[in-house]
Amino acid sequence: MPISVIVPVYNAGQYLDKCISSIVDQTYHDLQIILVDDGSTDCSAEICSRHAQADARIQVVHKENGGVVSARKAGVQAACGEFIGWVDADDWIEPDYFRQMVQAQLESGADFVAAGHYHDIGADSRMVFNSIPAGVYKNCEILPGLLYSGSFFEYGLQPHVYTKLIRSSILKKAQMQVDERIYAGEDAAVVYPSVLEAESICITPICGYHYVQHQGSMTKTGNHDELDRFHILTDYLEHVFRQKDPSGSLAMQLGMYKKYFLFLRSMDVFDKMVLLPYGGIPAHSRVVVYGAGVLGQNMHQYLTGCGVEIVLWADRNYGDYRSRGMQVDDPQSIRQHAGQYDYVLIANTAESTAAAIRKDLVQAGVPEGKIRWFTDEFIHGNGSGAGSALLRSKAVQEENDGRG
Repeated sequence: MPISVIVPVYNAGQYLDKCISSIVDQTYHDLQIILVDDGSTDCSAEICSRHAQADARIQVVHKENGGVVSARKAGVQAACGEFIGWVDADDWIEPDYFRQMVQAQLESGADFVAAGHYHDIGADSRMVFNSIPAGVYKNCEILPGLLYSGSFFEYGLQPHVYTKLIRSSILKKAQMQVDERIYAGEDAAVVYPSVLEAESICITPICGYHYVQHQGSMTKTGNHDELDRFHILTDYLEHVFRQKDPSGSLAMQLGMYKKYFLFLRSMDVFDKMVLLPYGGIPAHSRVVVYGAGVLGQNMHQYLTGCGVEIVLWADRNYGDYRSRGMQVDDPQSIRQHAGQYDYVLIANTAESTAAAIRKDLVQAGVPEGKIRWFTDEFIHGNGSGAGSALLRSKAVQEENDGRG
């Protein structure tokens, strides 16, 4: 079965050789490898051309810079395979990754195959799987837990396109309908509509994709029109869900996704009270931020602008973050700051992970009352903070930005 593997490329020269080589060296050989150079200004275009000259399976598409959605559209238009897979230009895959994915498709006959991935931060590599158990499903069977597993916030089916093998006719339709203004959540805008079009979905325990968290690819926040783009994404998903899920089982899940996504991307829209979803903290509090991933970085930046004193920034992968110039310390250092902080803020959106961190903190002597994470009201209710935030206008967002 021929499959097309699409690699959107933009200024990824530092990582691109490893990425392309990992695809070329797959034990499954019937691949069309499409490298989409999205107007790179570094050496990426030359690296793509060099690999194309060495392997006839590689096709290079050069285009003006238009963003990841635009690059993906160019890729699917060139794709000839029966199924389509993806690899990001700064990631890499295990040698038998696509062989396993194709085998799972052939055995199941599914239109959509989903796998897990490795989340690599420096020398630390963590396996991440879908919350939906492995098996073959009709799409109606997994809708009740598709976006939201029931634990805040953990996906039922991870939204990443790069851990999926999707029938070409379904993927092309979904990808070409995505608004090119979407730049965060662009995976969800493709994956979930594709699930709704698929007759069967195969969830596998395969784990052969390495998502590498590089310093320059950790977050895409900071655009002044972040809130507008958020509404474009969620309005589109609402439209698709209404068409394909008349029972409305996805409506609640999308509401939870909105809360998660908004807090992760634009936490200052919720209220004039600092960190309202965490119960609110006084503006001049002294805090420890536990977590230095995307949420931790955004929270650190946000709190600094609110006049909150960050006594310590901790993460168990502190060594890797420090090598990137970030002042992150070993969580064991929290003991040394006893009495110097008012709150310890858990900067992780997954409920199970936050619960484990809370347990460790209590065992380390942190008072339970000083540990903050999302409140039950924020997660389960339609309270003034979470509910009103979704309805805020761009003017209010700009007012909040000015306050910071």
